[in-house]
Amino acid sequence: MKRILSITLFCLLLAGGAAAQIQSHNWQMGPLTWNDFQHKNTINGHHSYLEYYMGIDRLRKTVDGVLYVCPTAYGFVSPEYSWADTAYRSPALLRYNQSAFGLVEVYRRRLERRVTEADIYIDQQQVLDNTMRQLSEDIDRLETETAQGSDTVALARWEGNIKHQLDSLAPLNVFSHTDAPFRWGMGVGAGFCGVGGELHRYFRHSGGMQFSFDMGLWRHFLICSMGFSGSRCLDTVHNIYNNPDEELWTGDRLAVLDLYAAYGFAVVDNSRCRLTPYVGYGLLGFFFTPDGDGSSIGPYTGCIHAGVDFNLHFSNQVYQFPFSLKGYNASHDLASLNVKVFGTYSRLGTVLGTPQGFTVNVMVGLSILNGKAKMK
Repeated sequence: MKRILSITLFCLLLAGGAAAQIQSHNWQMGPLTWNDFQHKNTINGHHSYLEYYMGIDRLRKTVDGVLYVCPTAYGFVSPEYSWADTAYRSPALLRYNQSAFGLVEVYRRRLERRVTEADIYIDQQQVLDNTMRQLSEDIDRLETETAQGSDTVALARWEGNIKHQLDSLAPLNVFSHTDAPFRWGMGVGAGFCGVGGELHRYFRHSGGMQFSFDMGLWRHFLICSMGFSGSRCLDTVHNIYNNPDEELWTGDRLAVLDLYAAYGFAVVDNSRCRLTPYVGYGLLGFFFTPDGDGSSIGPYTGCIHAGVDFNLHFSNQVYQFPFSLKGYNASHDLASLNVKVFGTYSRLGTVLGTPQGFTVNVMVGLSILNGKAKMK
């Protein structure tokens, strides 16, 4: 018998608000029993009828602090609308319906893979229609070749084939993203810079802003950062080496540009936070306004950077296509608290000589558009 697929009926019930009343039995709930055939109607020449539904939905599920958002396929049978003639109930008839139930699960898993692993846009309704048509044809063949389960040899052959297909289509594990190797993120923050050593003889403590970008593989990170800070020079600094009477600056405004690249290794990295010690090398440049007649470039020097970067994630969301890059599943943390604590050491070459000094920096801000990805 050509089965009447139940998509239209199910949509009408859903539109009428009755979908919540439909009893369902999915594959994870275990094998069918006679309790799953509750409808009283029968059709001459047929011993049973298995009412099944299949569709595509948007999955939103939180696992270990990560929200997964991706397409999913559902499939189940309805005990309320399935029936089996009591005069023909037998172990073989139940095995036959269990085989039909197995085919529903096989095609559900195929559909799930089709919609979650697509690398280009697909027409989901067309994919669903094709899947349902092929499922219907397979169930018709099962019914014909096994004579509704009475041909136990043919039924055993179908059972073996269905089991093989189910084993080769293990359920997708979309709820594991801790092994995503590719990382990226951008950050912006404001903070305080304390000046120490000989540099403290010339410059005051300062406040500033910092912009950063990091990319990583597994727990290894390359951190690139650019910082601006504003300060003032000490009231009067003289050229003690060449002309002690010459005032180099008197309370001038000062801007400091800090560019550096660093390597970091995340010692803590989970769905809630990441702690990354890092060390690198950069360039410090000083811009000041001597005599108040416009800016001029002051001295610059290389400097060593060392510190720790801490990210506290507000939320994590894993998206699958079409919300992520082609061929990848991507986890996005749209914003997280970012704290950088680092120090620098440098020798500043000027007419003053080569004063040595260090800075202690604390930056607090947001890390935005963070993400990590793995190939599908």
